[in-house]
Amino acid sequence: MKLNHVNLYSHDIDGDRAMFEGYFGLRTLVVRGSVMAVMQDDDGLVLIVNHFERRLDGFDYPAQFDILHVGFILPSRDAVDALYARLCADGWTTQTPPHVTHGAWSFYFRAKGGYFVEVTTPTPIRPKDVCRGSPS
Repeated sequence: MKLNHVNLYSHDIDGDRAMFEGYFGLRTLVVRGSVMAVMQDDDGLVLIVNHFERRLDGFDYPAQFDILHVGFILPSRDAVDALYARLCADGWTTQTPPHVTHGAWSFYFRAKGGYFVEVTTPTPIRPKDVCRGSPS
């Protein structure tokens, strides 16, 4: 298993995106207006900066809507289901059983530190979301 992504709340998506690109070498994969940018480093780690003031259609974050989370990627639905079963057997509470979220098979659970952990299969990038340039 490998750490897949980090999702951070930001008050300035374009400013943070320019900083991560210019100073840290991340490249932007997806931009959704002024509410989200998805970037990736050379090792494949994904950094998401978001400014979600409200729940967006198609998003299914935990009921408490704490969108700060770390995500782990697994290669298949079977692997996600197996980890879900293991967590449940060990007494962890999850938001819901694994289900399709953003085109991937995933679930969330709250870590003891209060933030959420997402376990997911790879998420496809829709052609309409592909980044077409850097912010100015």
